[in-house]
Amino acid sequence: MLIRWGALSDTGVLRVQNEDSMLAQEGMFVVADGMGGHNAGEIASAMATSMLKSAHANGIADAKKLGELIKEINVQIFQSAATKTEQSGMGTTLTALAINPPDQTLGENSVATATVANIGDSRTYLLRDGEFRQVSVDHSYVQELVSDGLITREEARTHARRNIVTRALGIEPIVGVDTWTLPLIAGDRYVLCSDGLVDEVTDEDIARCLKRIADPQKTANELVAMANINGGRDNITVIVVDVLAESDTPETKPETKPRVTKSSFIRKLVVSTAVSIAAVVAIVFITSYIRSGYFVAYESNKPDARVLIYRGKNFMWINPTIEADSTLIRTDLSTALAKEITDRPVFNSTPDAQNYVNQIRDLVETVTSVVTSTTKP
Repeated sequence: MLIRWGALSDTGVLRVQNEDSMLAQEGMFVVADGMGGHNAGEIASAMATSMLKSAHANGIADAKKLGELIKEINVQIFQSAATKTEQSGMGTTLTALAINPPDQTLGENSVATATVANIGDSRTYLLRDGEFRQVSVDHSYVQELVSDGLITREEARTHARRNIVTRALGIEPIVGVDTWTLPLIAGDRYVLCSDGLVDEVTDEDIARCLKRIADPQKTANELVAMANINGGRDNITVIVVDVLAESDTPETKPETKPRVTKSSFIRKLVVSTAVSIAAVVAIVFITSYIRSGYFVAYESNKPDARVLIYRGKNFMWINPTIEADSTLIRTDLSTALAKEITDRPVFNSTPDAQNYVNQIRDLVETVTSVVTSTTKP
């Protein structure tokens, strides 16, 4: 089997720093999405990918060894966070793909395998024989709701608490790691990504992109671009891994000088006109799409910033517009609520966004009322 891949990590439209880390090398592919203040998330994700890179040099034979290695990495990140104040609370998600050659001790029936490991909400997908599916299972609050049948996968994509993970490296001294082993089949296409992609691009659109573009690097570039066009609210990391048969090598065709005829000129004119029309339609569509959607966010990075409702998405020169004001300010909110607003929850309409803000306001007023009544003499 031959392995070909493409990879790209991008800060996104709204974030200042990229806390994602990735590893893409022969036989080992990793995406880690860091979390934690004071740039600690970047440190945690970099620790995870660096230690996996070192371990891979010594060989990772199976799912059990990969899982044990990730548990060791978890301990290292946890201890670093516990002993260094500036790294307190840091952690990272991780999804990994290890390519294992056939086990020679099993004889001729042994096949090459792919081992997938996951912790958190970064994902590994597989496109095989035209069927696109998620191999990994998210460790997140909304995934638990989906598994319990309380919400749909589509509702999970826009849920206000979709970014809450229930498992990550570095948060606890002991952590469970999910692993899967799959046969490696020529034609397989794997995608590893952080939630910066899946929060902005649906599974259906990811699948269409994978089927439309053959080159893995161009595919990764296109997926990142799609996420940025759709808002780019988080860091975006994508690795596309293709499994090829030994005979799958690019063909070189002899060059021939094109013959220019009247009919070919007419065809070129028609195509040129069609392309121009398509470009105009695309501009109209993109502009309309960028103006769609609503989200709740702070007006600035100041401690006393107001909570506002915005319409639209950041893209090039087009900025979101303020749709509605509120009386809430950042300092009114608890740490958990302030984090929710920082993550910019998305809504389908102004009433939905306003209802969310009203719920936050009512909660703040209730807490304030309780505190006031408790402190009276």
